[in-house]
Amino acid sequence: MDDHEKAALRALGDRVEIAEVIMRYCRAIDRGDEAMLRTCFHPDSTHRHGGFTGPSSDFCAHAMAVVAAVELTHHQLGQISIDLDGDLAHAETYFTAYHRFGANPPPGGRPHEDRIVGGRYLDRLERRAGAWRIARRHGVSEWRRYEAAADRGFFDEPAEWRGRRDKGDSVYVGLRRTDPSTPA
Repeated sequence: MDDHEKAALRALGDRVEIAEVIMRYCRAIDRGDEAMLRTCFHPDSTHRHGGFTGPSSDFCAHAMAVVAAVELTHHQLGQISIDLDGDLAHAETYFTAYHRFGANPPPGGRPHEDRIVGGRYLDRLERRAGAWRIARRHGVSEWRRYEAAADRGFFDEPAEWRGRRDKGDSVYVGLRRTDPSTPA
């Protein structure tokens, strides 16, 4: 393997590791996993997103309080553009986030309402001690939609068919460890 091929392989690996950090952020938010969320950020990371400005360590606690105040949350990622420069990277990631408000919604929400937000995460990531993490995040909202909740029986389905926002979710249990006779 020549030097060009080695550099290309390293860049590919860096891009995969960076994308994994961004995807882990969404999983942590949707599963309500503060410990996992903290692994996405360097200790001195800063955050500006959704009315919050400050250290990412404070954002993690803030985000968990927001997640606890909603019934459901689901983040979906779109394209991720990554510019690499050694141990520094800038990423722009498109997202759509869904939040279901319950009877006691957070500020700005109405009871039993869905909020769907489209936007972008603008991240500065740094590789320190061999690990990529976010050093600075700016969340930008592009659009927002509110509508009355309409489940049409979703909550009447068996609980095991739905995602969970705790360590009982299938992602923690592990699909490889489930009973093979049980439908996936």
